[in-house]
Amino acid sequence: TKYDEIIDLTSNKPHEQAFEKCISGRYLGEIHRLVMKELIDDGVIFRGQDTSKLNEEYCFDTAYLSTMESDMTPELLTIAGVFSQHYKIETTLAERQFFKALAKLIGTRSARLASCGMAAIVKKLDILDEGCSIGIDGSLYDMYPGFKERIHEGLTDIFGEKGKNVVTHHAEDGSGLGSAIIAANFGGGPPNSQHFKLYSRWGNGGWGMLITGNVQVDPLHLSLGRDLVVPEILSPETVAPYVQLRQAMTTGTNNPRARPLAILQLNHTGRQSPRIIGGRGIFGGPPSAASSVPVRSRDKRDGVVSKLAYWFMFPTPKTLSMEDIDSVIERFVRGAQLAHQAGFDGIELHASHGYLISGFLSPKTNRRTDRYGFPKELTIIESILNRIRATVPQPFALGIKVNAADYVSGSVTEEQALVHIREMASWRMLDFIEISGGDYERPDFGATASPRQAFFAKFSRLALKAIPQRDGMPVILLTGSLRTKEVMTKTIHDGHAHLIGIGRPAVICPSYAKALLEAPSSKPAGDDLLPVNLPDPPSPFWLKILNTGLIGAGLNTAWHCALMWRIGNDYWNGLAAGRVTGGTLVVPQIGGIQALVELWRPWPSHNPVLIIVLCFLLLVVILSM
Repeated sequence: TKYDEIIDLTSNKPHEQAFEKCISGRYLGEIHRLVMKELIDDGVIFRGQDTSKLNEEYCFDTAYLSTMESDMTPELLTIAGVFSQHYKIETTLAERQFFKALAKLIGTRSARLASCGMAAIVKKLDILDEGCSIGIDGSLYDMYPGFKERIHEGLTDIFGEKGKNVVTHHAEDGSGLGSAIIAANFGGGPPNSQHFKLYSRWGNGGWGMLITGNVQVDPLHLSLGRDLVVPEILSPETVAPYVQLRQAMTTGTNNPRARPLAILQLNHTGRQSPRIIGGRGIFGGPPSAASSVPVRSRDKRDGVVSKLAYWFMFPTPKTLSMEDIDSVIERFVRGAQLAHQAGFDGIELHASHGYLISGFLSPKTNRRTDRYGFPKELTIIESILNRIRATVPQPFALGIKVNAADYVSGSVTEEQALVHIREMASWRMLDFIEISGGDYERPDFGATASPRQAFFAKFSRLALKAIPQRDGMPVILLTGSLRTKEVMTKTIHDGHAHLIGIGRPAVICPSYAKALLEAPSSKPAGDDLLPVNLPDPPSPFWLKILNTGLIGAGLNTAWHCALMWRIGNDYWNGLAAGRVTGGTLVVPQIGGIQALVELWRPWPSHNPVLIIVLCFLLLVVILSM
């Protein structure tokens, strides 16, 4: 086209690499800008407005095309934000519809031209019948919505059904191996292709609402070193991976009334951000907290090794100043803006498990004497919610995850916690309250199933009764070791909660919700269906000798993370509708230590030899300290 010719002639290599200039992500945004510039000059768009910012070459990033294609809001408000925030230009709905269509046209052309180049190579090498795999570098393939699918549509159009013999994969940048773990890069970052694959399994699992794992609002306060992190600057490029994550979560149906609600969980780990993997490096200083109270074991059953582990992993935190708290509040607001721009239905504040917000709610960890101290310990939550409601357009759901109780001496009593629930509900800003419990000092949330099944059902029932049942009041979501349909039904029927949250069973069986709703008459002959007693990770004998709950909870979490990693990398698909083979659940046999090593490995395979070598090196490092 004439736009391609302009790009070629104004490039630093005229008349060279013409094919690349038609398909490379570097040039797609410029093509879109040139089309808009022509329409501006013809007086068709942006009439009467200052459009001088669009005169600069390559000022319209290709990431904007990705954002525009991903905008599913009825009025295309995300596209409106691109022009108003970056170019100070107001757009009409007709203009936004045209820009979205143009972006799709440019993106589709790029993908289909790329498929032509691949087809030429496949044909030249005569490898179509036997099939082949092609590695594709660059962010277009990995992040641009539908790019991969359009490539394969082009291959099918060229080769017919045999085009499916050509498989494509995203090739990591040649400067390093990259990270294939089902997590972000070490040091935190955006979601990647493994996340998209994992969440798409849940998106097809029949769930009513999907809540992400916690997304950290501060890159210097990570929990496991590979956390998802809210970007410091929100731009189409930084928001795009979260758009793909949201799309993966809602991939099960095109019916907006039938798809699951997609909720982004926001967190700040506070004093529970560990050394080395917490984002601050070895010499990066301590984490921040409501007060300078370190994480220490308060379980009398824990031995010396456990106490040493706490001392080494969790340094004494520094107390947040008033300015620091203002910054934390703004980080949560930015996280909500990220969720809204990416198309999520809402966010959940993580105020549980001993993390930063939870630290403000407990006299054990909040010894402040200012307006964030007792008896005004809820001020930080109210401030965050007020700022989000004032910043993010409705409809947008707000939820919060809170402790049912803290079983440590000197902490929040059950009565105080109920007062918190009633007061937060009275603000009429929350749509749901999730009940959970425990923290790193007493990690009940990491425990396996108990005879009670729901750890905090009693408190949840009291909380439900404490909230007036009228419009504008939040619903109660109970999460805590729920395993069987019988117990879940009883929990709802007995008025313990409005909603049931399921976590670890969904890791083992991504379609667990469908199994729960399966009619008894549809049970296959001779086969069992979930829910059944799901397997727990193996507990090594040495763990009982060391007598440390923190390590046990960590191994339990790592075991489930290893399963998610395998689902995200197609090494394992999870249990399909809860089928049982020979009476034994087909779950990968992963030891606790192996799972822990897999959590941070830098290589894509799960070669046991490499794991053994890394375990040995890890032991050497520990013994030499």
